[in-house]
Amino acid sequence: MKKIHNRILALLLSTVVAATVFTGCGTTGRTDTIENSEAAAGTDAADATQADTENDEGSVLNVAISSDPGSMDPAINIGDSLMYIFGLTEESLTRFGDDQKIVDGLADKIEHNDDYTQWTFHLRDSGWNNGDPVTADDWVFGITRLLDGSTEVAYPDFNYEIKNAREIFAGEVDPSELGVKAIDEKTVQFDLAYPVPYFEKLLTHCQHFGIDRAFVESIGGDANYGTNAETTLSNGPYYIDSWETDNIVVLKKNPHYWNKDNIAIDQVNVYVIPDENTQVNMFLNGELDIVDFSAQRLSTIEGAGFEALSYNNGRSAYLQYNFSNEYLSNKYIRQAISSAIDRESLVSGVLKNGSSVADGLVPVGLTGADSTFRDIVGSTLTYTYDLDKAKELLAKGTQELGISASDIHFTILAKNTDEFTSIAGALQQILQENLGISVDVETLDSTSVSTKRKSFDYDVVLLSWGADFDDATNFLGGYEHGADANPALYISEEFNKVYKDAVYNTDQKARIVGLGEAEKVLLVDEAVTPLYYTAQYYAVSDRVDGVIRRAVVPYLDTYFATIK
Repeated sequence: MKKIHNRILALLLSTVVAATVFTGCGTTGRTDTIENSEAAAGTDAADATQADTENDEGSVLNVAISSDPGSMDPAINIGDSLMYIFGLTEESLTRFGDDQKIVDGLADKIEHNDDYTQWTFHLRDSGWNNGDPVTADDWVFGITRLLDGSTEVAYPDFNYEIKNAREIFAGEVDPSELGVKAIDEKTVQFDLAYPVPYFEKLLTHCQHFGIDRAFVESIGGDANYGTNAETTLSNGPYYIDSWETDNIVVLKKNPHYWNKDNIAIDQVNVYVIPDENTQVNMFLNGELDIVDFSAQRLSTIEGAGFEALSYNNGRSAYLQYNFSNEYLSNKYIRQAISSAIDRESLVSGVLKNGSSVADGLVPVGLTGADSTFRDIVGSTLTYTYDLDKAKELLAKGTQELGISASDIHFTILAKNTDEFTSIAGALQQILQENLGISVDVETLDSTSVSTKRKSFDYDVVLLSWGADFDDATNFLGGYEHGADANPALYISEEFNKVYKDAVYNTDQKARIVGLGEAEKVLLVDEAVTPLYYTAQYYAVSDRVDGVIRRAVVPYLDTYFATIK
């Protein structure tokens, strides 16, 4: 075995505040002192905050999320709100440090073989908040339950890098054959289906968390796990002390966590506040310590004397097509759409929040071999803004279909956030004026958009995807489909081959270059149309130091944070 880590943990804890876009994350940012206004009471949240501060001054952090988690089970829910809480209450074998480097989590020694197909983790002494020790079996049980049919699961494919995981989920192989083994009580070994040099990064995601088998059995099984504070168990720096649905989740320090003495903040109050304007007002009144906000509220924040900070949150916004649509199934028409879009006007004229023009699908901020993916690969966006080229491509497409441009009609589906409503409206105007086609816009809430996507009930959907883990495969792997896939999906033998060749390459630089070639195939075909890499405004109270933002989950970290 090749020893690669035996290090002291660079302390890390995560808290994420509500964002106004779809799930996911840019470069690391860190905040220091920021001017703040006087706190004002008035709402129930303010009264609760004031009481907490009086009872335990300097030890309570107040943050907000945009929706109630619904479930604390990592198998079921990986939405932004729950990922935020998981960053505080759960610890995996590894964590991210303050510079987007992997540091030790519950494992203090990590080994892998030469081709990255076998990884071994040696656990430190730590405990769940009920006092049960953290053991290797927690990962055997935690990952098996995602695949063996014993519980509902959101994204089983997040574990398909593990040997036999795909086959177990399909019911073709017995769960005992899963490539996760407890060598002894403090040693867990993963055998993988293919080389995964980024596996230690992947483990930071909740789909690779450990779960205490004895606790789940004591509460009556998987169906009850994570349904309330009493049926949820934590092995991270905090545990869920109370959970009032659609109101507040109170987190307190886990007395059995291995590094509890170095966690500076004793309690985190997580308020459920769907409305961004309400969050901003609470921040201005001193009722929240951290807030994310859109460009529309920039002047409000700065006018109140706060510093408006911005970081690249590792997200790409793009158009995804339904390939069963009679017009959008034509490659030339999709290419014409891409060539007709002035991305700079979207960024500087509509967003005005520090977002940047996309030159590929994989966003800036994700790492590569010795740099970032985008630095190594460069631009792969083939059909950039060029009106003459757009009209030429449109003519080819309409000729193939035997139609005129005025016959083309489709609807852009988008979430009803401020950002996406504005972008969808701008795209409607751009495409109608530049191509002479007919475009409608349909904006719906997040759940409705998700439902339509899953049933392929859309023509074009405006999406934003962020990094669940720090690797380009998180963005490209979703386009690897076989010939038996739904016809609404992009299917390309060429992409599948180039992508697979890259994934199996154990030379780190060559692997990134190969993934860049796969991205180029995707964008030459215009399987998706990248638009921009998003940025996020946020502000931090002057009583809090050490807040860290990064490109991948957890997006906001306060492990280093202190309250003055």
